[in-house]
Amino acid sequence: MLVKDYVDQLIQLRPYKYSTRQTLIKDVQRMGIWELDVNDVTSSLIRNKVDSEKNHNSRRRLYITARSIFKELGICQDLPVLESISRIYAFPTQEQMEFLINKSKYRLQLLLCMYGGLRVGEACAVKPAKLEGNYLRVDEAYSQDGMHLGSPKTVGRVLIPEWLADEIRAMTPDQYWKIGMTTKMVTGSIYKISRFKEAQRITGGKGINPHMLRHWYATDMIKRGINPEVVRRQMRHKKIETTMKVYAQVNSKDLEDSVPTRISIDKSQEISDPNSNVISITRRTVN
Repeated sequence: MLVKDYVDQLIQLRPYKYSTRQTLIKDVQRMGIWELDVNDVTSSLIRNKVDSEKNHNSRRRLYITARSIFKELGICQDLPVLESISRIYAFPTQEQMEFLINKSKYRLQLLLCMYGGLRVGEACAVKPAKLEGNYLRVDEAYSQDGMHLGSPKTVGRVLIPEWLADEIRAMTPDQYWKIGMTTKMVTGSIYKISRFKEAQRITGGKGINPHMLRHWYATDMIKRGINPEVVRRQMRHKKIETTMKVYAQVNSKDLEDSVPTRISIDKSQEISDPNSNVISITRRTVN
Protein backbone atom coordinates (compact mmCIF):
# COMPACT_ATOMS: atom_id res chain seq x y z
CA MET A 1 0.00 0.00 0.00
CA LEU A 2 1.24 3.48 -0.82
CA VAL A 3 1.69 6.00 1.96
CA LYS A 4 -0.91 8.32 0.42
CA ASP A 5 -3.53 5.54 0.50
CA TYR A 6 -2.60 4.59 4.05
CA VAL A 7 -2.87 8.22 5.22
CA ASP A 8 -6.21 8.66 3.46
CA GLN A 9 -7.63 5.60 5.26
CA LEU A 10 -6.17 6.71 8.58
CA ILE A 11 -7.61 10.21 8.60
CA GLN A 12 -11.03 8.81 7.76
CA LEU A 13 -10.90 6.52 10.80
CA ARG A 14 -9.54 9.02 13.31
CA PRO A 15 -11.75 11.88 14.59
CA TYR A 16 -9.52 14.61 13.19
CA LYS A 17 -10.81 18.11 12.54
CA TYR A 18 -10.78 19.28 8.95
CA SER A 19 -7.79 21.59 9.50
CA THR A 20 -5.81 18.81 11.19
CA ARG A 21 -6.47 16.47 8.27
CA GLN A 22 -5.23 19.07 5.82
CA THR A 23 -2.10 19.70 7.88
CA LEU A 24 -1.26 15.99 8.15
CA ILE A 25 -1.57 15.54 4.39
CA LYS A 26 0.66 18.56 3.72
CA ASP A 27 3.23 17.33 6.26
CA VAL A 28 3.46 13.85 4.74
CA GLN A 29 3.80 15.35 1.27
CA ARG A 30 6.47 17.71 2.58
CA MET A 31 8.45 14.76 3.91
CA GLY A 32 8.64 13.39 0.37
CA ILE A 33 7.15 9.99 1.20
CA TRP A 34 3.67 10.46 -0.31
CA GLU A 35 4.25 8.11 -3.25
CA LEU A 36 6.39 5.54 -1.36
CA ASP A 37 5.27 2.10 -0.29
CA VAL A 38 4.48 1.99 3.44
CA ASN A 39 6.91 -0.92 3.87
CA ASP A 40 9.75 1.34 2.70
CA VAL A 41 9.20 3.91 5.45
CA THR A 42 11.74 3.80 8.28
CA SER A 43 12.82 6.15 11.05
CA SER A 44 16.13 6.60 9.31
CA LEU A 45 14.41 7.65 6.10
CA ILE A 46 12.19 10.15 7.91
CA ARG A 47 15.18 11.66 9.73
CA ASN A 48 17.06 12.12 6.47
CA LYS A 49 14.05 13.88 4.97
CA VAL A 50 13.18 16.03 7.98
CA ASP A 51 16.69 17.05 9.00
CA SER A 52 17.03 18.97 5.75
CA GLU A 53 14.41 21.42 7.05
CA LYS A 54 16.07 24.63 8.19
CA ASN A 55 13.35 25.68 10.64
CA HIS A 56 13.52 23.93 14.02
CA ASN A 57 9.78 24.13 14.71
CA SER A 58 9.02 22.72 11.25
CA ARG A 59 11.25 19.71 12.03
CA ARG A 60 9.48 19.32 15.36
CA ARG A 61 6.04 19.29 13.73
CA LEU A 62 7.06 16.81 11.02
CA TYR A 63 8.46 14.41 13.61
CA ILE A 64 5.18 14.66 15.56
CA THR A 65 3.23 13.92 12.37
CA ALA A 66 5.38 10.90 11.50
CA ARG A 67 5.04 9.41 15.00
CA SER A 68 1.26 9.93 14.91
CA ILE A 69 0.65 8.65 11.38
CA PHE A 70 2.71 5.47 11.73
CA LYS A 71 1.91 4.67 15.38
CA GLU A 72 -0.25 1.63 14.56
CA LEU A 73 2.53 0.21 12.37
CA GLY A 74 5.05 0.45 15.21
CA ILE A 75 7.52 2.51 13.18
CA CYS A 76 8.93 6.04 13.62
CA GLN A 77 8.28 5.92 17.37
CA ASP A 78 11.98 6.42 18.08
CA LEU A 79 12.13 9.73 16.24
CA PRO A 80 13.45 12.70 18.27
CA VAL A 81 11.06 14.59 20.54
CA LEU A 82 12.04 18.23 20.04
CA GLU A 83 11.13 21.14 22.28
CA SER A 84 9.47 24.05 20.54
CA ILE A 85 11.39 27.29 20.22
CA SER A 86 9.35 30.44 20.66
CA ARG A 87 9.58 32.79 17.73
CA ILE A 88 10.80 36.26 18.61
CA TYR A 89 9.07 38.94 16.58
CA ALA A 90 10.47 42.38 15.85
CA PHE A 91 7.27 44.26 16.64
CA PRO A 92 6.69 47.65 15.06
CA THR A 93 5.18 50.15 17.48
CA GLN A 94 1.48 49.94 18.24
CA GLU A 95 0.87 53.09 16.20
CA GLN A 96 2.83 51.69 13.24
CA MET A 97 0.86 48.43 13.28
CA GLU A 98 -2.45 50.29 13.31
CA PHE A 99 -1.21 52.47 10.44
CA LEU A 100 -0.66 49.37 8.31
CA ILE A 101 -3.86 47.65 9.42
CA ASN A 102 -6.02 50.65 8.57
CA LYS A 103 -4.83 50.45 4.97
CA SER A 104 -5.98 46.84 4.59
CA LYS A 105 -9.27 45.68 3.08
CA TYR A 106 -9.42 43.20 5.96
CA ARG A 107 -8.92 45.81 8.66
CA LEU A 108 -11.57 44.38 11.03
CA GLN A 109 -10.13 40.85 10.95
CA LEU A 110 -6.65 42.20 11.66
CA LEU A 111 -7.91 44.38 14.53
CA LEU A 112 -9.54 41.28 16.03
CA CYS A 113 -6.16 39.54 15.93
CA MET A 114 -4.45 42.55 17.52
CA TYR A 115 -6.99 43.58 20.16
CA GLY A 116 -8.75 40.27 20.75
CA GLY A 117 -5.90 37.83 20.29
CA LEU A 118 -7.84 35.83 17.71
CA ARG A 119 -6.24 33.52 15.19
CA VAL A 120 -6.91 34.60 11.62
CA GLY A 121 -9.43 31.81 10.90
CA GLU A 122 -11.33 32.73 14.08
CA ALA A 123 -11.32 36.43 13.17
CA CYS A 124 -12.83 35.62 9.77
CA ALA A 125 -15.71 33.75 11.45
CA VAL A 126 -16.78 36.71 13.61
CA LYS A 127 -20.32 38.05 13.22
CA PRO A 128 -22.51 40.30 15.40
CA ALA A 129 -24.37 37.25 16.73
CA LYS A 130 -21.13 36.16 18.44
CA LEU A 131 -21.26 39.14 20.80
CA GLU A 132 -22.61 39.01 24.35
CA GLY A 133 -22.15 42.59 25.50
CA ASN A 134 -18.45 43.23 24.94
CA TYR A 135 -17.64 39.52 25.24
CA LEU A 136 -16.92 37.77 21.96
CA ARG A 137 -17.80 34.08 21.72
CA VAL A 138 -15.03 32.28 19.81
CA ASP A 139 -16.47 28.94 18.76
CA GLU A 140 -15.90 28.79 14.99
CA ALA A 141 -12.98 29.22 12.60
CA TYR A 142 -12.46 29.08 8.85
CA SER A 143 -9.86 26.68 7.52
CA GLN A 144 -6.86 28.16 5.75
CA ASP A 145 -8.20 27.13 2.35
CA GLY A 146 -11.57 28.71 3.18
CA MET A 147 -13.48 25.55 2.30
CA HIS A 148 -14.54 24.62 5.81
CA LEU A 149 -16.09 26.42 8.79
CA GLY A 150 -15.63 24.36 11.94
CA SER A 151 -14.53 24.48 15.54
CA PRO A 152 -11.41 26.53 16.37
CA LYS A 153 -8.25 25.29 18.02
CA THR A 154 -9.54 26.56 21.37
CA VAL A 155 -13.05 27.68 22.34
CA GLY A 156 -13.94 30.44 24.78
CA ARG A 157 -15.13 33.96 25.42
CA VAL A 158 -12.85 36.98 25.01
CA LEU A 159 -13.52 40.43 26.42
CA ILE A 160 -12.76 42.95 23.67
CA PRO A 161 -12.61 46.78 23.73
CA GLU A 162 -15.99 48.47 23.46
CA TRP A 163 -15.00 50.34 20.29
CA LEU A 164 -14.13 47.01 18.62
CA ALA A 165 -17.39 45.44 19.79
CA ASP A 166 -19.24 48.39 18.26
CA GLU A 167 -17.52 47.77 14.92
CA ILE A 168 -18.67 44.15 15.00
CA ARG A 169 -22.25 45.18 15.83
CA ALA A 170 -22.20 47.48 12.81
CA MET A 171 -21.22 44.67 10.41
CA THR A 172 -23.57 44.03 7.49
CA PRO A 173 -24.10 40.64 5.78
CA ASP A 174 -21.95 41.66 2.81
CA GLN A 175 -19.00 41.96 5.23
CA TYR A 176 -19.34 38.37 6.51
CA TRP A 177 -16.68 35.87 5.47
CA LYS A 178 -17.94 33.20 3.08
CA ILE A 179 -16.98 29.65 2.16
CA GLY A 180 -14.36 29.75 -0.58
CA MET A 181 -12.60 32.85 0.77
CA THR A 182 -9.15 31.76 1.96
CA THR A 183 -7.72 33.21 5.17
CA LYS A 184 -4.50 33.76 3.22
CA MET A 185 -6.25 36.78 1.72
CA VAL A 186 -5.90 38.52 5.10
CA THR A 187 -2.25 37.52 5.51
CA GLY A 188 -1.39 38.44 1.92
CA SER A 189 -3.08 41.82 2.19
CA ILE A 190 -1.11 43.04 5.20
CA TYR A 191 2.12 41.53 3.88
CA LYS A 192 1.83 43.48 0.63
CA ILE A 193 1.02 46.68 2.47
CA SER A 194 4.05 46.14 4.72
CA ARG A 195 6.28 46.03 1.61
CA PHE A 196 5.21 49.44 0.27
CA LYS A 197 7.95 52.09 0.38
CA GLU A 198 5.87 54.37 2.59
CA ALA A 199 5.22 51.56 5.06
CA GLN A 200 8.88 50.50 5.02
CA ARG A 201 9.93 54.05 5.79
CA ILE A 202 7.48 54.42 8.68
CA THR A 203 8.12 51.03 10.31
CA GLY A 204 11.83 50.78 9.57
CA GLY A 205 11.25 47.76 7.34
CA LYS A 206 9.28 45.77 9.91
CA GLY A 207 6.29 43.87 8.56
CA ILE A 208 3.36 42.25 10.35
CA ASN A 209 1.15 39.19 9.94
CA PRO A 210 -2.04 38.06 11.73
CA HIS A 211 -0.37 35.56 14.06
CA MET A 212 2.27 38.12 15.00
CA LEU A 213 -0.60 40.33 16.19
CA ARG A 214 -1.79 37.53 18.51
CA HIS A 215 1.72 37.40 19.98
CA TRP A 216 1.69 41.17 20.44
CA TYR A 217 -1.67 40.93 22.22
CA ALA A 218 -0.32 38.52 24.85
CA THR A 219 3.00 40.33 25.24
CA ASP A 220 1.28 43.70 25.66
CA MET A 221 -0.89 42.36 28.50
CA ILE A 222 2.10 40.90 30.32
CA LYS A 223 4.05 44.16 29.98
CA ARG A 224 1.09 46.08 31.39
CA GLY A 225 1.20 43.87 34.48
CA ILE A 226 -2.02 41.94 33.81
CA ASN A 227 -2.44 38.84 35.96
CA PRO A 228 -1.04 35.87 33.95
CA GLU A 229 -4.20 33.87 34.67
CA VAL A 230 -6.26 36.62 33.03
CA VAL A 231 -3.91 36.56 30.04
CA ARG A 232 -4.33 32.77 29.79
CA ARG A 233 -8.12 33.11 29.75
CA GLN A 234 -8.08 35.87 27.15
CA MET A 235 -5.75 33.76 24.99
CA ARG A 236 -7.98 30.69 25.59
CA HIS A 237 -5.04 28.49 26.49
CA LYS A 238 -5.52 25.32 28.52
CA LYS A 239 -2.17 25.77 30.27
CA ILE A 240 -0.62 28.96 31.56
CA GLU A 241 2.79 27.58 30.53
CA THR A 242 1.78 27.97 26.88
CA THR A 243 0.86 31.59 27.45
CA MET A 244 4.04 32.52 29.27
CA LYS A 245 6.54 30.43 27.30
CA VAL A 246 5.27 30.80 23.74
CA TYR A 247 3.30 34.02 23.58
CA ALA A 248 4.70 36.37 26.23
CA GLN A 249 7.69 37.54 24.22
CA VAL A 250 10.95 38.38 25.97
CA ASN A 251 13.73 40.25 24.21
CA SER A 252 17.17 41.51 25.21
CA LYS A 253 15.78 44.90 26.34
CA ASP A 254 13.37 43.12 28.70
CA LEU A 255 16.29 41.18 30.18
CA GLU A 256 18.31 44.36 30.66
CA ASP A 257 15.36 46.04 32.40
CA SER A 258 15.03 43.06 34.75
CA VAL A 259 18.43 43.71 36.36
CA PRO A 260 17.74 45.01 39.90
CA THR A 261 18.91 48.40 41.16
CA ARG A 262 21.63 48.07 43.76
CA ILE A 263 21.37 49.67 47.19
CA SER A 264 24.45 51.83 47.87
CA ILE A 265 25.46 52.23 51.52
CA ASP A 266 27.53 55.33 52.20
CA LYS A 267 29.61 54.61 55.30
CA SER A 268 31.73 57.75 54.96
CA GLN A 269 29.12 60.05 56.51
CA GLU A 270 29.47 60.73 60.22
CA ILE A 271 26.86 59.34 62.56
CA SER A 272 25.75 62.08 64.91
CA ASP A 273 24.61 59.67 67.58
CA PRO A 274 27.33 57.17 68.46
CA ASN A 275 24.67 54.82 69.83
CA SER A 276 22.72 54.92 66.58
CA ASN A 277 23.04 52.26 63.89
CA VAL A 278 21.51 54.51 61.23
CA ILE A 279 23.68 55.16 58.21
CA SER A 280 23.00 56.96 54.94
CA ILE A 281 21.46 54.74 52.28
CA THR A 282 21.01 55.86 48.73
CA ARG A 283 19.76 54.01 45.67
CA ARG A 284 21.87 53.95 42.57
CA THR A 285 22.08 51.89 39.44
CA VAL A 286 25.28 49.94 38.95
CA ASN A 287 25.97 48.76 35.42
